[in-house]
This record gives sequence, structure tokens and C-alpha cells, in this order.
Amino acid sequence: MNSQPGKTPTSLQQSKTDQRPEDRDLPDDTDGSPRRAWVTWVLALLTVPAAAAVMIIGIGAAMSVAACSRPQCPDLGPSGLLYGVLLYGAPVVAVLTIALTFMMATRRWGVAVPLGGLALLLADVAVMALLFRI
Repeated sequence: MNSQPGKTPTSLQQSKTDQRPEDRDLPDDTDGSPRRAWVTWVLALLTVPAAAAVMIIGIGAAMSVAACSRPQCPDLGPSGLLYGVLLYGAPVVAVLTIALTFMMATRRWGVAVPLGGLALLLADVAVMALLFRI
């Protein structure tokens, strides 16, 4: 029947689920897992080299059409405003990702912030590739 005398099945079940008493003090939307925070921070910091790669790709794409004129190269790429947003938006995404990670790193869905930042940077490269026909 009961392997531990003096304990009811309900108290045994509760003692199995309450193995980490320090988690009871945390709000519902946080997870005390340090591994999750580390993964979130590594992904957030990876947005910095990813943003640098986006800028290198953007500058390289602009340099590839620098010697062209409209008759030689009919597809010269995006306008100056769109190119500026695509080029200089990458470091802004990286900085905002790191800033938001300060608030969200320990939350259960905090990893979505750096994943979203990396997805935006990937979309930036895809749009540049389409516009410059890389």
C-alpha cells in the first residue's frame, strides 16, 4: 500500500512535485533555470556578429553595383532610403535585442526575444538579396 508510514498519497504526491522549494517564491512567468538564461544570453549576443554580417553583405551588395550606370545595370538595387533602413537597421535590431534580453532573459519565453532578433536579421539579408538580386 503506502511505502512510507504516516504519509497519505496526497502528501506523497505533493512532496514529489515540490522538489525545488526556491521556485515557489518566483512569479509564475519566470523559470529559475540558469541554463535557460545562458542560452538566451548567448543567442542575444550572437545578434551582434549577425548584424555585422548583415552590414558587410549590404555594403558588398552596394559596391557590386557601384561602377554600373542605369543602361549597363538596369537593376541597381533599392532606393537610398530603403537601403539605409536595411543597412543601419541591423545594428538597431541587435541593440534592441540585447536591451530587451535584460528584462526577459529569466522569463519562460524570454528566448523568443533573441530568436526574433535573429529572424529579423535573416529577413534583412533575404530582402537585400532580393533587391540586389544577389
